[in-house]
Amino acid sequence: MELYSEHYFRSDDALAQGYSSYVSHAADLRATFRDRIRRLPPKAEGNRLLDIGAAAGFFVEQARLAGWAAEGLEPSAWAAAYARSEVGVPVAEGTLETANIAPGSFDVVTFWEVIEHVRDPRDFLTRTARILKRGGRALLSTPDAGSLVARTLGKRWLGWQKVPEHLFYFDRATLRRLLDETGFDVVEERYVPLTVGWPYALERLGASFGSPDAFAALGRMLRHRSVTVNCYYDLMVVARLRG
Repeated sequence: MELYSEHYFRSDDALAQGYSSYVSHAADLRATFRDRIRRLPPKAEGNRLLDIGAAAGFFVEQARLAGWAAEGLEPSAWAAAYARSEVGVPVAEGTLETANIAPGSFDVVTFWEVIEHVRDPRDFLTRTARILKRGGRALLSTPDAGSLVARTLGKRWLGWQKVPEHLFYFDRATLRRLLDETGFDVVEERYVPLTVGWPYALERLGASFGSPDAFAALGRMLRHRSVTVNCYYDLMVVARLRG
């Protein structure tokens, strides 16, 4: 868990690891997460949601605004504290291995861009299944290593530049198989958009084509503007727990 210190959220080399300034992107992150909220199942009164890898709590915040009894779990002590003190949402420090969560506690569990970071994805999904109610939903997103974009760009694909921060890579088939083996049925698969600032978008586009500095200069000219893009990078999967 040493990787996920405050420095991870204020990284000097965000193309390879972490974020240059995570909380400065709060407006864009909130817009992205409002779109993810629309992917949740219809909410019943009192339904509980746990966001794993909640970071600074922006998804938990948006879920609570939408009426969910939402809380978060985050390995970074700094990010969990920020979520509680600055965003005002319940995010506990810890992981599924360390948290004492009773079986069948939640109707929905979300983990956005998380499963590629964990040391044992099978164990992670098994633990996720344990804390869900029967028929509960897990919603996740992860870079799709089998996408047309990834296959076209080859070694220039941005996802490969995140080694070793990203410990595992998935495509639709491997993710579907792992979910099936841990008790889930896939309900939906789709690529989901991100709302990002132009500097962020252009820096990563430049990295894919080997000229990040030139693209970054253009991004600085557009630094106060954001764009919502679907780069066929983040694959979102909705899965239902069997039983």
